[in-house]
Amino acid sequence: MAVLKLVKKLLYVLCILVILLCALVVWAAFSPTATERLASILYGGEQGTLGVVDRTDSQQPGGEGDNQPGGMTPQESPVPTTAPVQQTPEPTMAPPLMDGPLIWEPKPTVQPSPSPGAIPDFDPNGMVINIYVAKNGGMTGNVADYVVPSEDSVEAPKDLADKAGYTPVTDSSTELGKEEADKLQTELSLGETGTDLYFDSLFYPYYYLLDETGQAMYRQIYANANALNVTFKPCQDITVSALKTVFEAVYNDHPEMFWLETSYSCKYSRSGRCIEITLKFSVSEEEMPDFRYTFETQAERILSQAWNLPDDYEKEKFVHNRLLEQVEYQSGAPMSQSAYSALVNGKTVCAGYARAFQYLMHQLGIPCYYCTGYSGENHAWNIVNLYGEYYNVDLTWDDTQPPTYRYFNKTDKDYETTHVRRSLARKLPACDGTSYRNLEPEPAGASPSPSPSPKATPTPTGAPNAVPASKELEAYYKDCGQQIINSGLGSFSFVKEIDADLWEELWTAYNNGNISDSFLVRAMNRLGGNSCNVQILCQQDANGNFRLTHTVNIQ
Repeated sequence: MAVLKLVKKLLYVLCILVILLCALVVWAAFSPTATERLASILYGGEQGTLGVVDRTDSQQPGGEGDNQPGGMTPQESPVPTTAPVQQTPEPTMAPPLMDGPLIWEPKPTVQPSPSPGAIPDFDPNGMVINIYVAKNGGMTGNVADYVVPSEDSVEAPKDLADKAGYTPVTDSSTELGKEEADKLQTELSLGETGTDLYFDSLFYPYYYLLDETGQAMYRQIYANANALNVTFKPCQDITVSALKTVFEAVYNDHPEMFWLETSYSCKYSRSGRCIEITLKFSVSEEEMPDFRYTFETQAERILSQAWNLPDDYEKEKFVHNRLLEQVEYQSGAPMSQSAYSALVNGKTVCAGYARAFQYLMHQLGIPCYYCTGYSGENHAWNIVNLYGEYYNVDLTWDDTQPPTYRYFNKTDKDYETTHVRRSLARKLPACDGTSYRNLEPEPAGASPSPSPSPKATPTPTGAPNAVPASKELEAYYKDCGQQIINSGLGSFSFVKEIDADLWEELWTAYNNGNISDSFLVRAMNRLGGNSCNVQILCQQDANGNFRLTHTVNIQ
């Protein structure tokens, strides 16, 4: 009897367990996360369904620690349940106001090379590299302010005291009576307003030293000077003194307008408001085609050789030397305040040296500014931007027998006893670069450079821990830039094939952020573009070489 009671109790327990098991099955069937929760209970949270390791929130796409596509860390790779589908990312377009950022986007399954500098041991097929640059920057950011030295302590060396000749901007102003002012206001036209013009702050810094009214007047003066319109009325209410500042900004930014004189005239009302602006040109409209052709032809003789040089410093040095070879200082030379006097006539004063150097640097895609001031008398020289560092350059004072580098790529400290900026030039960036200072030996018999210092080692890319590119990589950059220039604005593709050694260097440069994007900057400037995006798709052939398809969008 006791045995029957025990069996009966066991059957009751068994029925209860069966009912609970059925309930568990029903719960699992209707709950999407039940299986994962059950696995977590059974296996302590180390595994999820199908044996795939669970990821924390920081490993999910877009979470913290997301440094690979899909949120993977460099050591992780996914374990797909089906064959992976290879996708090529769309080109990454530059966000507004970016200045040369670089993005390296490997395939989701890529594992990085374990040893730095070695040829990647992963399959490179389908790797995509995106580069984009956009015009902006200029004097924004952490740029030091110029410290103005005392003019009492500034004087030219005795052997250079007579090498000056810069003529400051001057205006001739006439006050009008109310009746005459009202009449002119009605009769005069605005001429060209330049409303849609854009000026890159990296190459035209004086424009960005003006307020909105000044910038509108700048565009109008520039547009009318280009169109050879002599007389027009202002597009903004502006005073006589403010107009002079604007005209100086236009003149200083644009050495290509060699026909624009440093003087102009203005008629104004009794309230001080400008009514009429009259520009002065050294070349007539009929003469202009011949003058332009001669000017551009002479410039191209220098530029065609400079373009073949490997980096911006070598280009700068070449232009410096060529100008000193073909230009002679001559006080009172015709058109002496213009680049034309140096490049075509070969005789000029300090302003002509500086304007010619500025023009050629601009054509090579190297930011260069016209700097005016005092060196015992009125004087002009240049400020050049090499990979983000600013330097003073005075070609006039380097033009001695023999030519020297005494005033080539110097700091403000080097210049403090010989040069002091005046007017708007005081607002240009301070020159404190060191990477390209004092790199050239002086010829025998030349006077020593001011404040000599140990020779510095140049850093071509200006990037932290940058590694100078090989000749092969520089040639690759140059050819890519030329391909873009030849194709023009718009969207297009081209293919380049490179060997494994060059691929190793290219991959390392992009991966470490040591790439020079100056070839894109130069292409944009040659074509008048504002932004450029290049996507490079890599495929490896059976021989181990690499086929790089470049998809370009330049606007």
